[in-house]
Amino acid sequence: MNTCTAYSDKGEEIGGLIACCLNRNIPFYASRYPSESQVRFGAQYHSAPIRGMVSGFRVVPFVESEDAPAFTIVPDYSAADRAALEALPPLPAAPYGLSGADIDYDTYIGEARRMISCIQAHDASKLVLSRTITLSYDMARMPQLFAALCVAYPSAYVFMVSYPGICNWIGATPELLLRSTNRGYATMALAGTRPEGTPADWPLKEREEQQYVADYIGQVLQGCGLTAVTTHTYTRRAAQVEHLCTDFDISTAHDAAIRDLLLARLHPTPAVAGIPVDDAKKLISSIEGHHRRYYGGYIGDADENGHCRCFVNLRSLEFDARTVRLYVGGGLTARSVPVDEWNETCIKSQTLLSVLNCT
Repeated sequence: MNTCTAYSDKGEEIGGLIACCLNRNIPFYASRYPSESQVRFGAQYHSAPIRGMVSGFRVVPFVESEDAPAFTIVPDYSAADRAALEALPPLPAAPYGLSGADIDYDTYIGEARRMISCIQAHDASKLVLSRTITLSYDMARMPQLFAALCVAYPSAYVFMVSYPGICNWIGATPELLLRSTNRGYATMALAGTRPEGTPADWPLKEREEQQYVADYIGQVLQGCGLTAVTTHTYTRRAAQVEHLCTDFDISTAHDAAIRDLLLARLHPTPAVAGIPVDDAKKLISSIEGHHRRYYGGYIGDADENGHCRCFVNLRSLEFDARTVRLYVGGGLTARSVPVDEWNETCIKSQTLLSVLNCT
């Protein structure tokens, strides 16, 4: 048995592995890094989740809770082991269903106004409000959806992870949380949104929103005793939208303790929570009408030598046997207009909706 992650650029092969694991209740992940063709795949043939920050494929929620724990898939089967996987008996099925309902436009506008009022009262400088979109969709189509996302969004990190009874998630995220490099680590401040190809200058609200994130990352690095070389802020395309982005190149030795400290300090970033982060998490919990679970958390590979490629769980959806639930959000500041924020979530949702409608 091959205990290492295997690679494949054959969509049919990966689709068969995904279907095999979903049908047998076997925990697995599949992922494709930005601008790469190869897909990583790993399966873990036991149903007890591995907690803690060990080497493997890490899945961390927005806020950890009993029903949304952080866990790591440590693969003991790879893409080369399809025949062995197909010969395994199914693991026991675990109950998993999407509960709750989506909010409507009026409710969203009310939640946005509450958050803006909190910002104007100086309870926070920025808050991120999200909502959900729930649709009927057969889980048997998930292999095709994963393949379609890889084709549609070559510059995104495309992923699928399933841990029966705990987490079923798929997405195409544009946002890097932390990546090891030849010189140390890299991260980014990604925020501000507008439709792709907008010719005008960026509005002040969007520039301020992105600057909050960049300033926060700089403070985190300073608090960790690290420095970084930063790029000029530039426009970065992400599917049907554009964002403002600043890249951070951190010079330091690869070390598991440093990496895990950075992950803990950077997550959740103000791009998915707000400023101050701890106060923002509390306000989100009291105002939003749903549990974010793994949306706004992070996913990705990490090893014992301090290497990693972890991404923020955005432009993603949760799924069960017959349903998918998209999560979309946007940053609010004192300058926000609620209807504009609703429209932004509609644009962002097209990242997945446009592909769902074709699979």
